[in-house]
Amino acid sequence: MGDLGRVLADISAPKVTFLVPARSADAASVRKYGLAADGAELSQWVAVDLDASMNKLRVDERPWFERVKLGPRFNGVPPDTQLVTVGRGLGVDAMLLINGANTSTRRSDTTEERYGCSGDTKLFKSCPKERQTKRQVTCTQTEGLAALRMRVIRVADGRVLFSDTVTGKSSYRRCSDEDGVPQADTQGLVAAATSAARDAVMRTIAPTYEQRPLDMMTADAALPASNREAFDAALQFAKARRMDEACRRFDELYLDFKESVALTFNTGFCYETRGDLLKASQTYRRASELRNAPDSQIDRRLAQVEVAIRENPVAFMPTASRMATPATMQAATVAPSSGRRVALVIGNATYQRSALANPVNDARLVGAQLKRIGFDVTIAENATSARMATAIRDFANRAKGAELALLYYAGHAIQADGENILMPVDNGRMQTLEDVRNDGGLQLGEVSAMLDVANPRVKVVVLDACRDSPLPATTRGLASNGLVAVKRPPAGTLIAFATAPGRTAEDGTGRNSIFSRNFAAQLAVPGQSVETVFKRVREAVKAETRNRQEPTEVSSLVGDAYFAANAP
Repeated sequence: MGDLGRVLADISAPKVTFLVPARSADAASVRKYGLAADGAELSQWVAVDLDASMNKLRVDERPWFERVKLGPRFNGVPPDTQLVTVGRGLGVDAMLLINGANTSTRRSDTTEERYGCSGDTKLFKSCPKERQTKRQVTCTQTEGLAALRMRVIRVADGRVLFSDTVTGKSSYRRCSDEDGVPQADTQGLVAAATSAARDAVMRTIAPTYEQRPLDMMTADAALPASNREAFDAALQFAKARRMDEACRRFDELYLDFKESVALTFNTGFCYETRGDLLKASQTYRRASELRNAPDSQIDRRLAQVEVAIRENPVAFMPTASRMATPATMQAATVAPSSGRRVALVIGNATYQRSALANPVNDARLVGAQLKRIGFDVTIAENATSARMATAIRDFANRAKGAELALLYYAGHAIQADGENILMPVDNGRMQTLEDVRNDGGLQLGEVSAMLDVANPRVKVVVLDACRDSPLPATTRGLASNGLVAVKRPPAGTLIAFATAPGRTAEDGTGRNSIFSRNFAAQLAVPGQSVETVFKRVREAVKAETRNRQEPTEVSSLVGDAYFAANAP
């Protein structure tokens, strides 16, 4: 479909509601806000307007905030400790300070050539060459500009959750040949720019909703004829703007028919409308792999989602089960450093169902070895779903601009409908695939995408997690043993598994698993590239298990990378 066809299709398509994640996931997780402003009259006006807008969200049909309180007006910019004191008095979780608000106008003139035709010309008839005219006109562009600084301080510990300058702009254009068109209203432009800056603050601290064209596929041949009626019914709900019902039906179909390009694509579109850009990107990629050929519709949506993720990298886990609470949020901001290497090491053993012997020991062994060779290491032992989500989130923040980021995980993991899911220790209630997803199982694809957005030069994920499934073998949609192969990791990524896809790994008879013991040993060998390390691990594990266990990797690394800082 050409550009004109795409425009016409968008115009004719029904508009559906998209959830747009907030610019700051940390600030957006706060539900009780206090507002404050410096002594500038404009800052105070913005704070009052924010109070009205936030309270509207508090009582709307889509409630977001539990409490919004307008605090005092300060002379100058108060210190964070004073804001914390005010916040405690207001009974809120965080204070939002507006300061330094200012406005301006800007005018620019341009000259343009206009073409016309002298005399009368019949409709749809071209102008004869001898009657064509050309003249120059002057056009004036007037802009209203507004800028302000916003700062979000958590009351519990005084941590800065977000701090940045936001801007707003409005414009008006008038040309000298436009009779009867009024001159620019500079006061109106400034007011509109200030409102736009206020809206930018709102987009930072709360999700927004936009109306965009419906963009779904019709059923394809991969969907059995007996299920076409159900697919078409779901599509009709979407066309009627009932996306909740449409997506519920597509989700149900997708559990059983993952080879349909159209069903996969529509499921991705549902994720996108819900604001879950990470899963939308993963699902669109899956649709592209199934198509195995260029497809303008898939490529367009995938490109739009990936641009949105990169522009808003901290908002890729919008659902409540993934969002950090005010008590556990971290707002680490890491400046780029060419030689920095960071690691997150997770060892889960004390499961409520199917406890393991070695993962905590394995995590301590690998973590200690990584520290010896210069990594900045965080170790999480026996992590619950909340702790895993927070640890992964913090790790992605620390990975920004790093030379190498490594995640090591030892514990239970399962394959579910083509996805590898890492299991938290609080798995007692997990009986079905839906339980795993709703109660905090962490998808490997989500972790890979988070690291891809953080964009360290080299990303390594190591999973010593291919043990027997801790869930009932009859659970629908779950493979009984092992993990599923990863087809295409993000650029610059290596994912290592303790054993081959669909197979289980051995814990060994000692303190550590066979894989982790050999991995830690190879980390200490200087001068080995990342890929050489895993080749040596594979050789050692195969020999020790007499070929019963064969570690595997999938890699998109380009060039050599080294774990040790003193590598050549």
